[in-house]
Amino acid sequence: MSSSRAHQPLFVLKQHCSAVSTCALDGQGVFANFLLSGDVDGIVRLWDLELREALFSFHPVQTVRGSTKMVTEGSFSSSAGDGVLQVGFLSFTEAVADSAETTEVWFYTQCRNQQLYVWKIRLCDFDSGFGGEECGLETEKFVELLHTIDVPQHGFCPVPSVCSSPTKFLLAVPHDSNGIVSLWDVCLISRTPLSCEGLKVNCSRSFSAAGTLAKCGTIMCISFRDSTHIAVAFESGNVSLNSTCGLQLAIIRAFAETAVACVWSGAALLVTSAEGRLQCYTVVESTAETRDDAGSATVTNISLVLRWEVTLSKGLGCVALQRHLVVVGSWDHTLRLFDEGSGRVISILTFHNSTVNSVAMPPDKVAGCALFGYDVRRPRCCDGGTVSCSGKQSTNDQKDKDVYLFASAGGDYAVAVWRVDFKTLTALSRDTL
Repeated sequence: MSSSRAHQPLFVLKQHCSAVSTCALDGQGVFANFLLSGDVDGIVRLWDLELREALFSFHPVQTVRGSTKMVTEGSFSSSAGDGVLQVGFLSFTEAVADSAETTEVWFYTQCRNQQLYVWKIRLCDFDSGFGGEECGLETEKFVELLHTIDVPQHGFCPVPSVCSSPTKFLLAVPHDSNGIVSLWDVCLISRTPLSCEGLKVNCSRSFSAAGTLAKCGTIMCISFRDSTHIAVAFESGNVSLNSTCGLQLAIIRAFAETAVACVWSGAALLVTSAEGRLQCYTVVESTAETRDDAGSATVTNISLVLRWEVTLSKGLGCVALQRHLVVVGSWDHTLRLFDEGSGRVISILTFHNSTVNSVAMPPDKVAGCALFGYDVRRPRCCDGGTVSCSGKQSTNDQKDKDVYLFASAGGDYAVAVWRVDFKTLTALSRDTL
């Protein structure tokens, strides 16, 4: 499938000096135009996608170590433990900035040194020109380390997050053995109408996602469906579905080889393998009533039905799902777009010239109000509105349900931001058959 003008990114962000390993958009819509990215040298950048420039960058590991001199990119010796595995926003919808001139952004970074850091950045002046080449003492004026969480796994499973209330996030932290997952609460505390004193971070519970009947090996990936359900992919090829209370809902042996990634969204479960296989399951929920001496109770049963499967001989780097669109980043440098319902490829995007390491897709409420989500064909379709996505959707938003926004990060040091029309691409792909 050939590339065309419509298949090019909206724009590309190129300030990283090493492979970009992860990127994240704010799923709550508090900062709909912000993006976080992290690279293998340990640099994290906060981007304004409307301005298309970095507002801020720093080196989490060196900041924690308390570097005593100004450090610029390329002037330090990066170690293997400095690399960034995961970044994510912690955007509390009830949080209020101290003043109109100050914006506070909470987020976390997971590095290869088995540490997860929770931060707060205070952006005092977007027009100050602080673009983020500096990563030393100047950074400390703007960024504050709030908490550190040990990640007791020697593998490289990213720690996912999900918003469970307007003032609380959940983090799922993998352990090295027995499929143990720890759930950490990150809560906004001591909030007044004008300020927030800080965060409370604590481990609320731990449980084995592998259960007692299967030897699953290392946890490779964890995915939240919502604040009460998670999916876990294992080295053994097993994939388990669990409640965040610790109850195992289902477990299957998806592959004979390692299950690398999983995404659980609604009634769809995507799983990828180390051999380049991609499977899509339908999650079927049913209820049954049980009776015993203590009385009756309603039990929810979950089963998995394989819907479709494809194999990419060059291997898979990452996968993301939003409604009808599956985006797969491949080791052959391409992004493949699949129809979630049929498993058919509707487009192949060929912008990156290295492995695609990460794909971030915002939910509808963010994509509908993001000011950066326009293209040259309809340059004014997202004019007006506010950065926050708390308001009602406009008529244009309702008509644009087939339009998706996402970001891709690759080994070519670039982050690309895309806008695709699902209905148009589906029609074009049928015409080429």
